Amino acid sequence: MSRLTSIVLAGLVAFSMAYPYINNYDLFIDYDIDRANQVWDDYDSHLYVKRTTSVSNTIEWGENLVEKNEIYLSSHWDVFVYEGELNWDEDPFNDRSWVFYYHSLRMVSHLMNAYELTSNITFLEKAQWFLESWMEENPNPMNQASEFAWSDHSTANRISTILYFWDYYRNSEIFDEDFAVELLNILRKHGEYTANNDNYFWGHNHGIYQDRALLQLAGLFPIFKDSNEWTSIANTRLATHIDEGVTDSGVHKEHSPTYHYLVMKLFIDVNLFNEHYGIENQQITDLVYDMQEYLVHIAKPDGTIPMIGDSNKDKVMSLSEELVINEHLLYEITNGQKGIKIENQSIVYLDAGIAIFKNDWDNHTPLYFALFNAFHSKVHKQSDDLSFVLSYGQTDYIVDAGKYNYDESDPYRAFIRSVFAHNTISVDNQTYNFRNDYYFDNPIIESYSIEENYSVVRASHTIFDGVKITRTAIVLNQGAVFLHDVMESTESHSYSQIFNFGPDVSLDNDELGNLQLNSSIDDTSLSIQQLTTVDGHAIYNGSTEPIRGWQSTALNEVNPITSISYYLDGDYAAFSTTFNMDLEIVNVDISDNVYLFTFAEQPSLSVLV
Repeated sequence: MSRLTSIVLAGLVAFSMAYPYINNYDLFIDYDIDRANQVWDDYDSHLYVKRTTSVSNTIEWGENLVEKNEIYLSSHWDVFVYEGELNWDEDPFNDRSWVFYYHSLRMVSHLMNAYELTSNITFLEKAQWFLESWMEENPNPMNQASEFAWSDHSTANRISTILYFWDYYRNSEIFDEDFAVELLNILRKHGEYTANNDNYFWGHNHGIYQDRALLQLAGLFPIFKDSNEWTSIANTRLATHIDEGVTDSGVHKEHSPTYHYLVMKLFIDVNLFNEHYGIENQQITDLVYDMQEYLVHIAKPDGTIPMIGDSNKDKVMSLSEELVINEHLLYEITNGQKGIKIENQSIVYLDAGIAIFKNDWDNHTPLYFALFNAFHSKVHKQSDDLSFVLSYGQTDYIVDAGKYNYDESDPYRAFIRSVFAHNTISVDNQTYNFRNDYYFDNPIIESYSIEENYSVVRASHTIFDGVKITRTAIVLNQGAVFLHDVMESTESHSYSQIFNFGPDVSLDNDELGNLQLNSSIDDTSLSIQQLTTVDGHAIYNGSTEPIRGWQSTALNEVNPITSISYYLDGDYAAFSTTFNMDLEIVNVDISDNVYLFTFAEQPSLSVLV
């Protein structure tokens, strides 16, 4: 534990002793509405989180909810049609995620979107109806209709939704002071619940949701007697998140680019709120800048991120300009119209265990290679150490399997999180436990170099008992990659070198396992060859026994892709693998840390690792 974390936690303990939280959930305060509106009336506009934004279907969703009782929460589920009153224990799809969205009152946010677009008062009336219904059935954490009603994340999201509602309701033609006072009391309960460290999700992005909501609630409603304390608590906890949850270089530690993107946007919200209301917090501003810098590097040629860990294929280069404070990211999202072009897009984040190598995309067919080798957290972690992804042109040739879902009892989820869904090494046909914090800081990047014509990284781990695995990756900017995988042990093992291929790739193979991959979306191709003899290989495509060769690009969906495993046995074994694109590697002589490359039509090259 760092010194800063120790100080922060000690401060929280002292704070909790000085301000013990008592369950005030039965307390009802007759709030002065004029005082409650003081901050709201002092500004021409307000900045708070809107859980949803207006899209082409917004008005239709609102109308169907008002007229047909159709609750639309997300594209992941069909609409839910209810009759009469709601009990708030509904779970029509037997899906915990749906219930979470339901108690986050996402349908109220959709109604507010529709009201913003149309000023149709029926949308605001329906939003009030849902709030009254929810408050009736879930008046406090001790009396709730569902375990998700007063959970950490749904409560934080609901604060944001109620703030959105209040902004329009307080001066509307349907304003009712009695209901407004009830709403202020439920907001106070939300603040008390969220500020209580017993209800806080430490070491997880959910905690940042809680702090973001608490800061905005406290800032916009100083009428609550604990608002100043809530602000102090939220800022202190956020400082802990920054210290423990993000590397010094600005990479979030939940091992998934999607969650880096998500957490970055949470901190952007906090930073924008601070700026709007004149609150200084340079630590958060600096963090946002560094996290945005990482986006420039991790983004693929199509502007998306690789599906590492529990990631989706997010289009990070579609970020709104007003959210960007990093000049390099601004250059990318404005296609060079603003900002400054980054000098070198290749980088190695030692503290994050990530190497990202790109050639000159202005003068070569774009090559993108990213290797991941770190174990800082169990949150969203998969068994993907030493894994990499590779894109050439617009084609994803070597891919990750994605997320699929969060149901750990689902055999496909188990596969998605195993080594077999990643481009790495298995020992004795086994995966490893990504929940074992004993492995923290085990995978490391040993060395790296970024040169004019090539980049190299060497990474290793000893997660498999008694085995050290070292991967050296050399990326040649003209269009080739060489992998040297070395497995060392005092006992004999069976080693598998695993590669998973993208859905836009067709494959031809010979009896030795040499592969020719051709893209179906551009004119690129890639060949894979083992320079040393392997003991065998196996190819899978949508296999079920065992489960191999699957990728998930959408929640609860898996699609077949092709996967290959190469095999070597022994106490010491090494794979020497070429990935040839526009440059053909014929041979690589390895002597100690010197790699001498022979090419088909180029002078030889010596690389020191």
